[in-house]
Formats: sequence, C-alpha cells, structure tokens
Amino acid sequence: MMMKTAGLLTCATVIFSAGAALAGSLNDPVITPVTPVVEDPKPWQGAYVGGTLGYHFAGGDRIGLTPAIGPSFSTGEELNISGPAVSLRAGYRWQFSDFVVGGEIAAEAGNVEDSFTGGAYSGSTKLNHALSLRVKAGVASKLFGSFIYGTVGLSRAEFDYVISGSGGGGAVSFDDTYSTNGYILGVGFERPLSDRWTLTGDYEYVNFGTDELTDGAGNTTLATPLFHTIKLGVNYNF
Repeated sequence: MMMKTAGLLTCATVIFSAGAALAGSLNDPVITPVTPVVEDPKPWQGAYVGGTLGYHFAGGDRIGLTPAIGPSFSTGEELNISGPAVSLRAGYRWQFSDFVVGGEIAAEAGNVEDSFTGGAYSGSTKLNHALSLRVKAGVASKLFGSFIYGTVGLSRAEFDYVISGSGGGGAVSFDDTYSTNGYILGVGFERPLSDRWTLTGDYEYVNFGTDELTDGAGNTTLATPLFHTIKLGVNYNF
C-alpha cells in the first residue's frame, strides 16, 4: 500500500513539474534579434551621371571695330548673351573622411544668345554648344547630409558671331562660327533625394577671354563672351 502511495506521489510530482515548465515557456518574452544598421563610411564616393537645367545671364561683350585702314572705334553697343541651357554630365569622386573631390565631364547646349541694332551697325552672337571638364572639391556636411563644394574647370565652346553695317568707321561684314576656350569658377551643393538620386544646385562664372575675328575686307573685332550661370539638376549615383 505504501509503495502504491509513493508511486502516485512521484507521478503527481512529475506531472506538476511538466505543467509548471510548460506554463513558464508560454509566459516567457520572445526576444527578436536586432540587426544593427551599418552606415556607409563613404556615402559620396563613386561614379554618377546626371543632367541640369540652367540659365545664363549678365554676359558682356562690348563691340569695338578696327577698320583695315583707320583707327579703332566703338559702336557703343554690347552683346549681353543670356538664355536657358541644358547639360548632361558624368563623373567620379573620392571621399577622404569629410573631404570629397572628383572630376566631371559635361556637354551643354541651349538658346543662349543676344543681338543689337544701333546706329549704322547691327550684330548678334549665340552659344551653339560647349564641352567642359570640372573639378569639384568640398566637404560632406551634416546639414541635410549635403555635399558642399567649389568648382574650377575648363570649357570649349562654339559661337556664332555676326556684325555688319556701314557707319562712320567704314563698312564691315563679320559672319563667323568660331571655337574658343574659357575657364569656369563656381560653388554648389548636392543633397540626397533617395538612396541613389541626389539634387544639385550650382552658380558658375564662365569667361572665354578674347578672340580676334577678321572679315573679308581685313577689318577686325574682338569677341569677349562671358556669362554667369545658375543651374538645378539631379544625379544618379552608382
């Protein structure tokens, strides 16, 4: 009788222990492992392609003429080249801690031009297209996760240039399409829109120096195109 009682007590103990263990497993919290977020240590490094929409303005090219025979004179007119333009670009940059530097190539075209008619002379000029190389260097700022930079570069551009008339200085007839080199100085910013896309904004000053043009009669004039530019664009970063 005592052996049966001991056996029953043993069975009850085992059943109670199993029930307690099961109850405990139901009430224990479920721990979900957390995957740590690893930030890219060089978010601005790599290749990119993109495009811009810009506006050129405040160009200045004072029109002076030198006849084949006689002294130079000014027509009193100025070509203020201006207008919208679009560009396509591609580049690569390297990041060293917060410092970022890179190179970029871009092609540009648009409706950038001006004309005048004054006195006995008239003229016009137009930017047909330009190919440029730029170096952009700056800092990766914590402000909106932006890249803030300065720009220096070179541009090779083609212009149409027309001046004609027959005033007190004599008859002239320039109708040239010529290519020239210039330099670029600017500042800009770039900030993320998504994982791959970024928004850019730029201000640039472009100066193409001085080129002497000659018409069929031996008269000369100096073409001095320059302009300021503001641009808004996007890049796709690989």
